[in-house]
Amino acid sequence: MGEFRNEEYDQLIKPIMITGKIISIWPLAENSSRITITFRRFHLFCMFFLVIVMSVAVTADVVHNIDDLDEATECALICTAFYLCVVRLLVYSFHQKDMLYVVNTMKEDWLSSSDQDRLIYAEKTMFAFRLAKYFITTVAITIVMFMSVPILEIYVIGNSDKMLPFRGYFFINQTVSPIFEFLYLFNVTAGGFGGSMIAGATSFNLVVIIHGSGKFAVLRRRMEALNGADPNSAAIMGDNVIRHQQAIKNQSVHRFADTLERIINLLALGQFVISTGLICFAGFQITSMMEDKGRLMKYSTFLNSAILELFMFSFSGNGLIDESEGIGESAYNSGWIGSRFCRSVQIMMMRSKIPSKITAAKFYSMSLESFSAVLSTSFSYFTVLTATKNE
Repeated sequence: MGEFRNEEYDQLIKPIMITGKIISIWPLAENSSRITITFRRFHLFCMFFLVIVMSVAVTADVVHNIDDLDEATECALICTAFYLCVVRLLVYSFHQKDMLYVVNTMKEDWLSSSDQDRLIYAEKTMFAFRLAKYFITTVAITIVMFMSVPILEIYVIGNSDKMLPFRGYFFINQTVSPIFEFLYLFNVTAGGFGGSMIAGATSFNLVVIIHGSGKFAVLRRRMEALNGADPNSAAIMGDNVIRHQQAIKNQSVHRFADTLERIINLLALGQFVISTGLICFAGFQITSMMEDKGRLMKYSTFLNSAILELFMFSFSGNGLIDESEGIGESAYNSGWIGSRFCRSVQIMMMRSKIPSKITAAKFYSMSLESFSAVLSTSFSYFTVLTATKNE
């Protein structure tokens, strides 16, 4: 039975783990060899070099094409995506121990929990694992589209303009051979790692936060099963209080609440702010390139991935809020009347009035309401860009 659980969990986490290892954010085991650690550091250095150089190059491309609104917005679209990659890479690089703790906790919860608890974890997290797998596939398709469209335009359609797949201005004549081919290879490599960063980090955040909501769901079942007539009810209630405190602390990728404030807030803020620009610029590119079928397909897949990425953040955060708020209702529905643990139930109900949630630097919480607000803001910016172009 244990081997079956282990194999099942490994299959679920495998796409996220592989993507995380590609971009050097998947935590190494504590007993990793010196060679493994050295290779990780070298890999991480290469990742930083690629995304930082591309961020600078695409920013220079924005300035270079500032007089052409279509070209400038296309560069700004890709530029914001690389900026988000830099933020994520920095955050996860500095908190590998916290991520290792989370990875081990998730696996332990899945493998060592009771059959009833495991069914709850499966019910809560299975959709998240499937959604993460779908998102990784969607991002991979988008990256392939970006890589292949410029080649098709040059060698199939016969377009004389040589365009790098992920843009960038390198302060040299980058349209002549062999400079163009070299930069194309560098561009594709950086773009591939950048896309993997988006897929790996977002899917990791999704399953971790959803797993946090699963912890609250397990606690809710335990609370509803309490019976005041049970002579062991007081001890069970004490264990539930401890589980509630642990669930509150473990709601995020990291172990303690202060780590949540320091890390997840920053990621959520960057995600929501940059997603506003991504969705706006991608929508503008689609409307500006209706005649260019290649770029139309490319930016349509990009827009789909950007919206899905934002939804995954919002969906997981909303699930955490709902389950943590439900603790009070489950505590009330337990057999607490006349019991010895009624005082503890009251305290737990009072605490559950303040739901656990992931906030974006205290500005707003990750929820479906925030998701709709970001879409609304993006559409407003999109209309401004459209009006500017028409003028």
